[in-house]
Amino acid sequence: MTVAVSRSAPGDLAAGVETKLRRIDAVRGVESVDLRGIRPGLNDLTVDVEATLAVDADGDADATALEAAFDDAFGVSDVSVAAVRSVPPDPADGAAADAL
Repeated sequence: MTVAVSRSAPGDLAAGVETKLRRIDAVRGVESVDLRGIRPGLNDLTVDVEATLAVDADGDADATALEAAFDDAFGVSDVSVAAVRSVPPDPADGAAADAL
């Protein structure tokens, strides 16, 4: 994917990418960010990124549906989902707290 990061964003470039990705409604967490390329612009840096994200999705979500979920994200484009895997909810985030 391609992520536009403001030149005035706090922290380093990877932190700027992570912050931008965390602002997307469907993203629950950013597990890893691998910077693949950078193109400087007047007000921002355009960064090619490979990332592993934890997202809110139905159990039967496919790559196309997840790519569509990122279409409206400001500053994020060219999203290509390589793999989708389901994982059980993490009890630490409160998702399974009502199961008692």
